Amino acid sequence: MATKKTAKKAPAKKKAAAKKTAAKKVAKSVAPVATTDGGPLSGKIGKNKHFTAKQLKEQLNRLLMLRERVTGEILSINRDSLSSTERDPSLSDQGTDTFDREFALNQLSNEQDVLFEIDEAIRRIEKGTYGICEMYEEPINIERLEALPYVRYSIKAQSEIEKGQGKTFRPFGSTMHGM
Repeated sequence: MATKKTAKKAPAKKKAAAKKTAAKKVAKSVAPVATTDGGPLSGKIGKNKHFTAKQLKEQLNRLLMLRERVTGEILSINRDSLSSTERDPSLSDQGTDTFDREFALNQLSNEQDVLFEIDEAIRRIEKGTYGICEMYEEPINIERLEALPYVRYSIKAQSEIEKGQGKTFRPFGSTMHGM
């Protein structure tokens, strides 16, 4: 009997260790959240002729809060997907597990895309190009930026992109790891 209990406890320890290792990898892949009060972004708001320093600071704070929330979502999705792999496959339907895993991966991909856009918006604040449409080089309506603080395009440009007339791309590379 003692051998069976020991054999059962060893895999549980391995699973817990694997879970911790995976969580550490995710934590390392997500850059730390910067702050405007003495943090890495303090004093790095670029000159912008279309928006006041106060507006830019508000948007930066909004982006940082959103970034923190999205980072938490990414960690939560990873944690949930790891815990679902610990179930005994004989007790669950493999089709449901596969669907759940694919759903979690899709959700994770979407959250990582949003994180990328947030990081790029923070870089645009630093460069002084935040709130300027990347297609028409005109100011983006402040109400649009308040709703989606990481948006790159004006409503007109976004409409053209959705109709297939505009060109967009996401450059290859990581998020704010270099900050």
